[in-house]
Amino acid sequence: MQDGRGPVHVAIKSLLSILLLMLLFEGMVTAFHLLNLPSNIAFFEGVCLLLALAGAGAVAFRWLWNRRWG
Repeated sequence: MQDGRGPVHVAIKSLLSILLLMLLFEGMVTAFHLLNLPSNIAFFEGVCLLLALAGAGAVAFRWLWNRRWG
């Protein structure tokens, strides 16, 4: 299809979305690990990482699904 919404494009976007979710999940695991460390700096880094992941994840998904392929 000319609008970039054919079944192959949707499948590719879905696979890329799954990859992105896996990367975001790994980042969240790291952030929660930092939150559990007995250091104020590590706690602050964990909070900043969670906020950054939330913002970057939203932007990445919007870019991925609104981008025209081809």
